[in-house]
Amino acid sequence: MLATRGLVLALVLVFSPEHVCSYLQSFSTYYHRQSLQQRSHRRQTSPQMLARPGIMRQGKATCYYIDSPANLPGNMQSNFESSIFSRCASIGFHRREKLPADEETRRKLKDSGILTKGYAERVNQVVFAACEEYYKECATRQKKPLKISRMDDTKDIDLATISEYQADMCLTFDNDIDLQTIFKDVVVNPAQDVRIFGKHGVSYEDLQVMKEEYICFEITETPGKIFEKLFQVNRLYNVLKGEMIGEDSKIAAIGLLTNGNREDFEVVSGCLSRFFSLASDHHELTSFVDPGSIPFVLIYTPYRNIYGAVQDLKENVDRKFDELKEDVDTRFNELKEDVDTRFNELQSNVTALQSDVTELKSDVSELKSDVSEASTECRCCVFIFNTSS
Repeated sequence: MLATRGLVLALVLVFSPEHVCSYLQSFSTYYHRQSLQQRSHRRQTSPQMLARPGIMRQGKATCYYIDSPANLPGNMQSNFESSIFSRCASIGFHRREKLPADEETRRKLKDSGILTKGYAERVNQVVFAACEEYYKECATRQKKPLKISRMDDTKDIDLATISEYQADMCLTFDNDIDLQTIFKDVVVNPAQDVRIFGKHGVSYEDLQVMKEEYICFEITETPGKIFEKLFQVNRLYNVLKGEMIGEDSKIAAIGLLTNGNREDFEVVSGCLSRFFSLASDHHELTSFVDPGSIPFVLIYTPYRNIYGAVQDLKENVDRKFDELKEDVDTRFNELKEDVDTRFNELQSNVTALQSDVTELKSDVSELKSDVSEASTECRCCVFIFNTSS
């Protein structure tokens, strides 16, 4: 299987060099996951031993250090998640991942009320209101809308069934850095792929993450599940922030990374913008992530795998073929037009020459007639002269 993927990668490198980095990252991620599965055992180093000294005194979530795709754990939730981590692992960061459920976390969640049926109903009302304009547009255009999931509002969530809470991308850094540098290999086109909600004047390029500050992102392969992920963000970093990373820890940015197609990304981006406005203005959900104090970043990052790379290659080759065909057709039409013009000019010249030849023939016939008459007159004159003599 690895040999096959290596061959595909070689073809990709030959025919589409502009995508070399993405394909190498994808292949590296796949190879790493395969090698992990083939190992009979792993080095039994405690993740906490790799963490920054003192970091475990801030919050209770597990922590380990990553500075290379080779250090990624083998229990990633999906290939999509591992592909994102592999593209930013070389930056170097501490990842807080799992928070065990205990009496304190259960008490805080119960007191917050976010796991109740009533809270879920209020959230769903805001989600529906935020997406209503989109649904109406789809109905008008007779277009099937994107399925945007809601929270289960039929019953309270049973805390006894939860053993731990898991964060997708809760990261802190040993040096000052900015968000654009962290995601430099994750975001292809910031102008199109990034939306920032909240603090006025904050741009993706200028969003700073200072030493020991956190960025807290959730990852979803399906854009329609964005509000489910938003609830998890609220649960971990509002209600359980102290238990997760420590009450005094500062979060520089919160957000979501999503897969899917661009049209769906634009849809959920618009719905999310209206959701934040409605949640804070009308529905008593001001604590449901506050982009006014912490920037909320929505990032579109399509999943890169070998299949996707080959599909992109095919689309790229097809596009280049179409462009070449269009260029050849254009040049052929220009050449044909030039040849037709020259042919018409030549045909006109030939017609004119034929006319001149016809006139010349007529002149020659007249000349021959004149010469014949002159010859006859000469013979008569000679005859008369001879007779007179």
